[in-house]
Amino acid sequence: MATTMDGNATRRTDGLLRLAVQHHNAGQSERAERFCREILRIDPTHGDAAHLLGHIAYQDGRRTDATRLFDTAARSNALVGSYHLALGQALMEEGRVAAALASARRALAVNPDDAAALCLLGSIAGRQGRPVVALRCYRAAARLVPSAAEPRLGMGRALEDLRQAGPAIGCYRMAAKLRPQDGATRVVLANALRRWGAMAEAAAAYRDAIGLGAGNGSVWANLGATFQGLGRFGEAEGAYVEALRREPGHAETRNNLGLLLHAQGCHQEARSRFRTALVLDPCHVPALVNLGLADSALGDQGGAERWQRRAVAREPGRAEAWNNLGNACKAQGRRAEAEHCWKRALALHPAFADALGNLGADLSDREAFGPAVVQVRRAIRLMPGHAPLHAVLAYALNGAQSPVEADVACRKALALAPSLADPLCTLGLAEQRQGRADAGRWFERAVAAAPGHALARFNRGLLSLERGALSAGWADYAFRFKAGRVRPERRFTIPEWTGEPLDGKRLFVWREQGVGDEFLFASCYPDLIRMAGRVVIECERRLVPLFARSFPKATVRAEQPPCGLMEAETVDCDYHIPAGSVPRLLRERLSTFPARSCWLFADGSRVADWRERLDGAGDDLRVGISWRSQVMTADRRSAYLPLDAWGPLFAVPGVTFVNLQYDDCQREILAAERRFGQPIYGWTGLDLRDDFEETAALVSALDLVIAPANSVAELAGALGVPVWRFGHRDWTQLGTAGRPWYPSMRLFQPLGGQGLEQSLERIATELRRVAGG
Repeated sequence: MATTMDGNATRRTDGLLRLAVQHHNAGQSERAERFCREILRIDPTHGDAAHLLGHIAYQDGRRTDATRLFDTAARSNALVGSYHLALGQALMEEGRVAAALASARRALAVNPDDAAALCLLGSIAGRQGRPVVALRCYRAAARLVPSAAEPRLGMGRALEDLRQAGPAIGCYRMAAKLRPQDGATRVVLANALRRWGAMAEAAAAYRDAIGLGAGNGSVWANLGATFQGLGRFGEAEGAYVEALRREPGHAETRNNLGLLLHAQGCHQEARSRFRTALVLDPCHVPALVNLGLADSALGDQGGAERWQRRAVAREPGRAEAWNNLGNACKAQGRRAEAEHCWKRALALHPAFADALGNLGADLSDREAFGPAVVQVRRAIRLMPGHAPLHAVLAYALNGAQSPVEADVACRKALALAPSLADPLCTLGLAEQRQGRADAGRWFERAVAAAPGHALARFNRGLLSLERGALSAGWADYAFRFKAGRVRPERRFTIPEWTGEPLDGKRLFVWREQGVGDEFLFASCYPDLIRMAGRVVIECERRLVPLFARSFPKATVRAEQPPCGLMEAETVDCDYHIPAGSVPRLLRERLSTFPARSCWLFADGSRVADWRERLDGAGDDLRVGISWRSQVMTADRRSAYLPLDAWGPLFAVPGVTFVNLQYDDCQREILAAERRFGQPIYGWTGLDLRDDFEETAALVSALDLVIAPANSVAELAGALGVPVWRFGHRDWTQLGTAGRPWYPSMRLFQPLGGQGLEQSLERIATELRRVAGG
């Protein structure tokens, strides 16, 4: 029941509010807060008091309290646009994008000419990977308030997302003119100039920002990196030293200078600085340890191991060096030695969180998630307040198919360290596994906390691609190598192709992933062949005949044995590119996906032979089936259904089922035939695992293929054979009702609250209709 206030109470709250505003304007926040709280004691729904108190809490860094108070104000009077705007801005900072969007729209509903609300909408659209929408919002705000800098800054961000560097920098310059005394705006301009290669102008802008009082350590460090890009190494070192002077992290300047370079990704330069430190002090063990870290970052794990061994020889009781030595051994595939080193580190320092986490993470990497959980829980009992351990536990729990527990562990890690990127990333994965639509906000927060966090960038990229935000998605998908989701990245003596004209040039496309992905990325090869003077395609050895027939104008070769980690490969071409990077240059929009039905072609005579053999099985609809992948990791098991769940399909009359499962599955087939009374045809002597020529011919002779997300489905789609694929959403769908990669493929996905079994039932219903027709 609503309460009413008498006139005396209203006069009292009005008087208190005037006093609160006066004290707040005078910078006396504590007094203003006391008056606001007294108002809310008298009237808990007083919008102005809650709104002002929310701003005070926000300024004090109490963001959760601020959001709650802004929400109280907005609920108190829905017709005050500033209440909704403040709430939306607070929600946006918390990463609650959907709620922030709703508040921004409410603010605009109250006041359609609210430039700040339009800027908030633009910020939300940018966060969602919709730079065109963001640009539209910021432009509308700039038209309303031409003298405001914030819309210009937002326009610059959106234009950068659209890869329009010149117009973006022009917007930043305009913002700097509108705020001539604001050093922070000059920093934004300088950062953009540096990102887009205008190093000399960037250095001048950083100098201007420092002159305006924005000379914190980060600005000096960026100035140093800019000088380094210009080759002005003396000035770069001076800037780095000044950065360390302003934000000292360690005692020894040269070693710290190397650490700063290392943290910025300048590992070779960092290595040089660490060597300088060793020249000055050959017994400087931290420099030995850091040299090992630099070599590891450069991919020289053998060098990393040598430096860490020198460190432990100089100081055997240094647990950090033993832990890093274990990491170097693991990177070289010597897991037993790595485990010994981590345990040695723990013997020296039983509560050494990194070593404990490494042991647990190593078990997780081997998909021994159960033992990993036990190991990390033991570590957490020793150090319950160590956030990274909770993060490792969360990753192991998620891998063990316990997303709810993983969610709890992530939130525990974040309660201890709110900006820790690993649990933010795992929380996104756990929420994805639980089917929650807002999982992406956790990837966003992980990237915001650690922009170089490869796994967060990679997962954010997959989500962006799934939602159809291709430009942003491909940019993040480039982190797949650093995230360890594909084979190690290779080095070449020729440059990587980044979109330069290929007329008369020779292009080498190299293999990086499994055969299923090779079939998908091969859809881009006809375009490359039209663009380049010559294309050399590397593929898995079993695919060479199929690819050579399908791309006769290209040179197709089998994948070569890998070179050493630090050795660059030589290829007789002008450019190289990994297969997974081609779509970033050719498939930036859905409209760039061609309508071709197939791009791989089986041998015609073999196809005819298979059609003749299948004729012996009768005149029914010929349907090839596959029910799992060859690689059965813990993450993939939930995407497949065993053959004993296929009863609804086997009950459909008028269908001849043909086995396309390429591993040892005879026991499963016999059990299914006995249970359902439906024969599943297979041919002795056909090696579905290795003979892709014969497999492609068999698939081409079928009327339909039904399979989950595996290489059989991808091969059938690449051959243009109708495919009904069951499973959950994935990035290859690109936010469309179909799959633009495979025009012949139709997706059967679980509806809300359903499992894969219901998808098979829908397939059976459709199969009955087709077979009857």
